[in-house]
Amino acid sequence: MANNPNPVARARISIGSATDAFTEAALAADTYTQIKHVRSVPGFGDSFQDITVEEVDDPRTRHAKGTANGATMEIVCTRKDTDPGQIKAIAASKSYQSFNLKIELPTADGDFDVSYHSVLVMSANTGNGGPNDTQTRTFSCQPQEAPIEVPAA
Repeated sequence: MANNPNPVARARISIGSATDAFTEAALAADTYTQIKHVRSVPGFGDSFQDITVEEVDDPRTRHAKGTANGATMEIVCTRKDTDPGQIKAIAASKSYQSFNLKIELPTADGDFDVSYHSVLVMSANTGNGGPNDTQTRTFSCQPQEAPIEVPAA
C-alpha cells in the first residue's frame, strides 16, 4: 500500500439549520448549503482545562483534566456576496442560535471523511489588504459540542 497523505484540496464546508438535536442521525438528515470559495479549512478538536493540585505533603504538582473547550474555527473565504453559503453564514452570524456545520475532508483514496459540528457563528468579518490582494470574508465559529466524526465507508 502506498503512503499517500490525505489532501485538503476538494474539501467542502457546508452550513445547515439551527442545531436542534446534536445526534449523528439528526445532523445527517439536515439540509446543508455549501460555503464556496473557501481558502482555508479550519482545524478542530477539544482541549481540556488543566486542573492542578498542590499539597504540602507531596513534592509534586498533580494534574487532572477539567472541562473541554472546542477551539475557535476560522473559515476564510474569497468574498462573494452572491454565494448562498456565505449568505447563510452571514445570517447565522447575526443569530444567537447554534448552527450545524458539516466539513467533508478527502481521503487519500478519493472518499470523504465527514465531521459534524454545532457552532455559534461569532462573526463574518470582511478582510482587505493591499493592491494585489482580494477581499476575504472570515467566519469565526465557536463549537458548542464535541465534533461527531464519520469516517469514509
